[in-house]
Amino acid sequence: MLFDALVINANPLLNLVHPGPYTPGAVNRVAALAMVAEGKGVNVARVLARHGHRVALTGFAGGHSGAWLRELVRAEGVHDAFVETLAPLRVGFMASDPQDEHPTTVFPGGFEVTQAECQALLNRVESWLDSVRLVIASGSVPAPVADGLYADLLALCERRGVRCWLDAYGPAMGRALAGPVAPGLSKPNRQEWAQSPGWERVEELHITDGAAAIEIVESGRARWRVWPPALRQVNPVGSGDCYLAGLAHGWLAGLSWEARLRYAVAAGAANALRPDVAMIAPEEIPPLLDGVRLERL
Repeated sequence: MLFDALVINANPLLNLVHPGPYTPGAVNRVAALAMVAEGKGVNVARVLARHGHRVALTGFAGGHSGAWLRELVRAEGVHDAFVETLAPLRVGFMASDPQDEHPTTVFPGGFEVTQAECQALLNRVESWLDSVRLVIASGSVPAPVADGLYADLLALCERRGVRCWLDAYGPAMGRALAGPVAPGLSKPNRQEWAQSPGWERVEELHITDGAAAIEIVESGRARWRVWPPALRQVNPVGSGDCYLAGLAHGWLAGLSWEARLRYAVAAGAANALRPDVAMIAPEEIPPLLDGVRLERL
């Protein structure tokens, strides 16, 4: 069976969310809390599935928390290809008051994985490469032992002739940028771009900067500057993931270069208008397309 994309989220998150007003430093009794599957790759896979794409999602997910996340992922129509780990998946908390531009979030940075589990994930990816058009690795890695994971992944995809995009940060991204195979596409924010050398090797680089203009660099040269629509943000968390999903949708659907950029920026803007994270529907994006401004450099 053929899939449009295989998404890798090595360090996903099971997030307990309160989507409403709250009072810091007080007992807050609310009607309900929601348990949500999150992580950069989870967000990308969810948005692609909502666009009708056949998507498989892999990464590390162990314990009861991992099982719950996998159940939530499957309910979104995403194929579960996760690798189970001995350590349980991380669990976080987010309170998102519609009156606050930035939600309150608390979550662990990662969880323990072993070298054998890292190799099992690479083996899982390799088993899928004959069945997918695009591989997207998105997010951090859960532990230092996995810092070489993305460099190995890029080399694996290169050997098998499958295009691989990488949206990550920290030491794992640094090793990938210094490795033998550069990503086909990356989407650092301005701070991540400044922290790691080697970005000039990326074939297609999208440097985001919150609500400011996005700079697109191809083969080391700046080519485009793109401004998102003017809007009042409700919750910008996950907008970069929706932008990446919009780029992937445009690439998979065969949209023109300019149409792909407009769609990706509008997808990120649509997410910022909602209190939840990467839950946008395709019909929310077209009304924002006319507000996207492109400049060829």
